[in-house]
Amino acid sequence: MYDTHSGPVVRAGDPGQGVHLLFSAPTRPYGSDPALDIPIQVKGAWVDVSETVRTLDGDQLTEFFSSLADESSPWNEPRTWQSSEEGLKISAQRSDGRIILTWGIRAKVAETESTWYFETVTSHRGEGVMREFSEAFQELLSRKSQAVA
Repeated sequence: MYDTHSGPVVRAGDPGQGVHLLFSAPTRPYGSDPALDIPIQVKGAWVDVSETVRTLDGDQLTEFFSSLADESSPWNEPRTWQSSEEGLKISAQRSDGRIILTWGIRAKVAETESTWYFETVTSHRGEGVMREFSEAFQELLSRKSQAVA
């Protein structure tokens, strides 16, 4: 997917059906350092949250989705991925032929000890969609922006 303002994005969830998440092209805040910041927007009728999640070169996010798409190694227990600084956590489980993803975003409130946490759930039609997520995140993360000035 492509947004005319922010460039390529990955969307999880359906904008017409509750909450959806938009992941935009990441930036490198420290030049060639492996830190990679991924902007995320969560939108819905009752929510509009924006946060940037720091990873180390994506923290193997594409591999996580690829493992969910691998039909040769079935899984029945929930699987979880988490960014290195714990800003984003994704849990996956199977239910009635679908893959249910729980997306959790955690952020620290500037200049305080406080944090906030938001969580939402999306439901997907199985391994094919997970393969699409893996490919879409691979493309998005390969578009790493230059260092932020």
